[in-house]
Amino acid sequence: MHLIICIHNHQPVGNMDFILEEAYEKAYKPFFEVMDEFTDIKINLHFSGYLLMWLNQNKPDYIKLLKRLVKKGRIEILSGGMYEPILSFLSEDDGISQIKMHMDYAESIFGNRPKGMWLAERVYEPYMPKIINKAGIHYTLVDDNHFKSVGVADEDLFGYFITEYEGKKLFIFPGLESLRYTIPFKPIEDIDLYFKGVEKRGGDLTVFGDDGEKFGLWPGTYDHVYTKGWLRTFFAYLQKNKAWLKTTTFSKYMSDNPPKGRIYLNCNSYKEMAEWCLPACQSGKYDACINCAEDNYRDFLKGGYFKYFLIKYDESNDMHKKMLDVTQKVGQNEEARRHVFMGQSNDSYWHGVFGGLYLPHLRASVYEHLIEAEKLLELKKPFAEGVLKDINIDGYDEAILDNNDIKACFFLKEGGVMYELDYKPSSVNIMATLQRRYEGYHDKIKAAVSADVADGTKTIHDMVIAKEEGLSKYLHYDWYRRASFIDHVMGKDVEFDSFYKSSYFEPGDFVKEPYEAVIKKEKNLVRLSMERKGRFLKHGQDIALKIKKDIILIKGENTILADYMIEGEFDETFYLGIEFNFSFLGSGGDRYVEIDGERLSLTTQGVLKPSGRALFHDPYQHIDVSLDFDDPFAVWTHPVEVVSLSESGFERNYQSTMFMPVWGINLSEGPKRITIRLQLNKA
Repeated sequence: MHLIICIHNHQPVGNMDFILEEAYEKAYKPFFEVMDEFTDIKINLHFSGYLLMWLNQNKPDYIKLLKRLVKKGRIEILSGGMYEPILSFLSEDDGISQIKMHMDYAESIFGNRPKGMWLAERVYEPYMPKIINKAGIHYTLVDDNHFKSVGVADEDLFGYFITEYEGKKLFIFPGLESLRYTIPFKPIEDIDLYFKGVEKRGGDLTVFGDDGEKFGLWPGTYDHVYTKGWLRTFFAYLQKNKAWLKTTTFSKYMSDNPPKGRIYLNCNSYKEMAEWCLPACQSGKYDACINCAEDNYRDFLKGGYFKYFLIKYDESNDMHKKMLDVTQKVGQNEEARRHVFMGQSNDSYWHGVFGGLYLPHLRASVYEHLIEAEKLLELKKPFAEGVLKDINIDGYDEAILDNNDIKACFFLKEGGVMYELDYKPSSVNIMATLQRRYEGYHDKIKAAVSADVADGTKTIHDMVIAKEEGLSKYLHYDWYRRASFIDHVMGKDVEFDSFYKSSYFEPGDFVKEPYEAVIKKEKNLVRLSMERKGRFLKHGQDIALKIKKDIILIKGENTILADYMIEGEFDETFYLGIEFNFSFLGSGGDRYVEIDGERLSLTTQGVLKPSGRALFHDPYQHIDVSLDFDDPFAVWTHPVEVVSLSESGFERNYQSTMFMPVWGINLSEGPKRITIRLQLNKA
């Protein structure tokens, strides 16, 4: 009987060095130091490209150890997309190029060209064999979930299969879910019973494929795996039982054994992902069905579809469609193409038990590289351009204003709001915000414990840990996306606290409704004129109200000018708040907002004294944001914080700072005009 152990080590582009250092010290380094002691153990190993480059540059002794083990035939290196993309999110050309780039780099280090690849998040679609084959890859592995969902029985999973798309063939191994939940969490006695049970049923091969971070980096696992010696005990068990249970590599097994037959798999990933990519209100129902179904039927319960993340999170779709737009423009510019590839790192586009999309620095990294690519492709002489284009592929045009320093994108179908603001000298989208929204796991927060009870015997899918007390008080959900130039038409009864909690009634219909728009190119500037003829609901009656806003971008300047005009036959005072949201990489350190000479924390919450100017300072993103506006009667501000799930438990994450000047508007004396000046500078 044979055992294939496949370890997948990955860190996303943009992750912080101290995180990579911790992962190296707790998981990557000790795993292979222990393995080196057991000369009969063979491992299959994948490093995502960003991590492999970091190790090659920073850990030469570790790379020497791996190279020695590869040379001895004890490690087979797998390839993958260079920056660990989800292939279904990319064009065919980008997918092939990313795989070849990783193959080239791995071969340059280890001397052998990989024959197999790790499929990111095991996200599979039926056409992928064509892409993978054209890249020069012979085999990959996915979860047994993929096979079971098309009717393959448990006893037929102990081997590998062949598939094709348009005649381009690919060999596929099923990684066993039972082993994912067993290694390294269960006692060796339980694992021994499992292997002997497989052998008794006539199985010749079991495949374990999972994250290397579970061997030391996941909560409680370092003590369990290394201090208490689980891994050493496991390898000793395998070496002792090598007469009947032999570790091997994918290529060796394939050379000695034919495939079990043809297979055609549907769109799928691992079972947990099938829950995460469902709408939040449906994920709990899926989980309940899986847990309640009889074993004979559970395998046929299919969850969501990975691409639904682009529906579930508008912010993910914003990044994805910008990426597709840029990749279509790069042509033969290899430097720009590499930046696009780095902006395709999958973690930033989805969210489950891992932080992913909820981590501001990962979203910031995507935008940084896409902006860098755009800068390499654009004109060097001064320009100011504007275009109406359905860049987000939602059936409605967006408005895009662009010059040498700034790129600003506006949703016309939802309030004419600015949802992206790139400052090119710093390669920052200061609008990389995230909406507070309900997640299915929020229902579990009250059951979470604040103490670190992880002991390494439970997977992160089974643990319910909170990193601080009282997280439930931060569960507020926005009814609109966090953007800028959001036009709130409110009654005088609205108080700050209800606004912060998104629990108030807004009688105006401007925030999520469409604005008509036209772009005019003038001599040295481009002007976006937006207008909405809306209403104010009062005592069941609609009162006509019109907001017009002109957004002006001038050639050669780092400033956005906004000219508002509010009109209507309304003789009572109402509140107009123009909301801004700016995303900073954290809220502490040297970051601050300065108002009338007073420096405040970016997490300041409440009603500030009236002022016509504010300066936001973020030296970590190398950007200053200044706002000048006609004097309001108050300024409201609060941090936008979410409660999300990560490997280490439930946690509160700062996403952005909401800043809103508020005016009392009375139109009995005629239209009201408001001007705003937004300027970006390098900090």
